[in-house]
Amino acid sequence: MLNQERIMLLVTENCNLNCVYCYEHQKNSKVMSFSMAKDILDKQLSKCDPKAPVVIEVFGGEAFANFKLIKEIEEYVSSQYSHLHVMYETTTNGTLVHGEVPEWLLEHKDQFFIALSLDGTKEMHDVNRIYKNGIGSYDNIDIEFFAKTWPGCPAKMTVSKNTLSHLAEGVKYLDGLGFKCDATLSIGVDWDASKYVPVLIEELNKLVDYYVENDSIPLCTMLNMDLRLIFTPADDDYRFCGAGLDMTCFDTAGNAYPCQGFAPVSIGDGAEEYCNFDEKKFRFTDDNPCKNCPWVRLCPNCYAANLQSTGNIQQIDPNLCELYKLCILASAKIQCNRILKKSDLSRDDQLTLKAISIIQKRIQ
Repeated sequence: MLNQERIMLLVTENCNLNCVYCYEHQKNSKVMSFSMAKDILDKQLSKCDPKAPVVIEVFGGEAFANFKLIKEIEEYVSSQYSHLHVMYETTTNGTLVHGEVPEWLLEHKDQFFIALSLDGTKEMHDVNRIYKNGIGSYDNIDIEFFAKTWPGCPAKMTVSKNTLSHLAEGVKYLDGLGFKCDATLSIGVDWDASKYVPVLIEELNKLVDYYVENDSIPLCTMLNMDLRLIFTPADDDYRFCGAGLDMTCFDTAGNAYPCQGFAPVSIGDGAEEYCNFDEKKFRFTDDNPCKNCPWVRLCPNCYAANLQSTGNIQQIDPNLCELYKLCILASAKIQCNRILKKSDLSRDDQLTLKAISIIQKRIQ
């Protein structure tokens, strides 16, 4: 199978929101020009295998703050690289998808895949995702447009310390709207495990009950794990993600980074260290506590998250580690219940049950 090439373009470093957990701490008014986007795409697309899929991800800030460039990119690639199988992706806060924007997206919906940042209920969302004047942004999103245009598209629900106690409520709400709930814990914040472990346990117990009672509903991202992966330990080539390997992020100046989490918009002057970064440096060091962890392949943490939380790409925030293990245990409980309801177990089911037994013994 041919690898997918992913090209991320930071079309703007500006955003009209001021979300409480945003990891892009250096947002500014910089935008990418069409000439810069063209130069990047010509260099990258000319190397692509015509048989391999290519994803161009437009990102920000809020990508639709530079809607003009998004249109120009699509028109240029369609005219000059029609021999390639190119798709587009973006994550949007939805507040600028009005007027001409949804009309254009409807015309291109089969090649343009959207994820909507929606942090659960209106009350949850308006606590987290606010304008610079402190007003919540929920009412300025045409939620129905996204749900109808891309049925089952992801709703990225970032959970902050302020909304953790409503986690289960938010997941159920997004399921009810028809979205795929992409629930994650916010990074770069102080997750004091002694304070937040009891809260997360209570919410996860609610989700266990919810998914047991509704066994046809897909698990939210936070709980959707292939538990069999615990039988595949991390080798020297294991990495958390494809940053810098099958994905490259280009900022508004055309500089290349492993992902947006290492770009200047996220970490400022420290980004110089990661410009044209050798992805081999992402390999585990001997002192990395994750290297021999039995749950390493189930962990959703990443290098950029580590950098923001601990100042070291190799060191996970120990508080997040505790919270992630609780998610693994909750996933095991749900999957155990669903498997045992079957009349005939496959080999994969049996292997998953073996993994569940180990997880339940070792995570308390």
